[in-house]
Amino acid sequence: MKNDRFEFNFDERICTPGEREAVRCVYTRPNQEIRLYEYCKTHGIVCYLPLKKVWKVLTRRYGDKSYQYPNEVIRPMFPNYMFVMLTPEQRTPLYNTLAIVRILYDTEQNQQKLLDEIRLVHQIETIAIDEKIDFNAEIKEGKKFLIESGPWQGIYGWLKKKQKRFLWTVEIECVNSIVQATIDPSQYKMTPVDN
Repeated sequence: MKNDRFEFNFDERICTPGEREAVRCVYTRPNQEIRLYEYCKTHGIVCYLPLKKVWKVLTRRYGDKSYQYPNEVIRPMFPNYMFVMLTPEQRTPLYNTLAIVRILYDTEQNQQKLLDEIRLVHQIETIAIDEKIDFNAEIKEGKKFLIESGPWQGIYGWLKKKQKRFLWTVEIECVNSIVQATIDPSQYKMTPVDN
């Protein structure tokens, strides 16, 4: 991990926003969370990017032989997500980085819940430094899940097929019939459910 460009970095200030500041969860473009994190650090914006250790297999070639060996590296715990403490004036410059897709939890009523979640994520991150923890938020094909946000809120579905990068074909149970729909999973909060 010597050459890894990431390092664990929790800033306590993220849990105590000021009067004009609000903590927000930011959804970034793919592989842009590090760029956004570095932007925030250079511009004095308090942010938190949860990290985890993962094993990466490296391949090296010496002459006509290739060798593979595992190497432990640090990567974002939740790809495309990070937490940022913003004032109203900082929102537009942050969007101008072109690293952000949208800002989640954009209302004051969710603020305390988000702060509690940040504390929990930091606690998990701290444990994961020394112990192996499996992070798996992915819903596999054929598995049942509950949609907890958006127009499909409260409805159970089965993941039928993953298409491209951000589209899923799902079967939704409704009035004793099956409705098939193609949805973007990044637009909904979904929880896997045992069949």
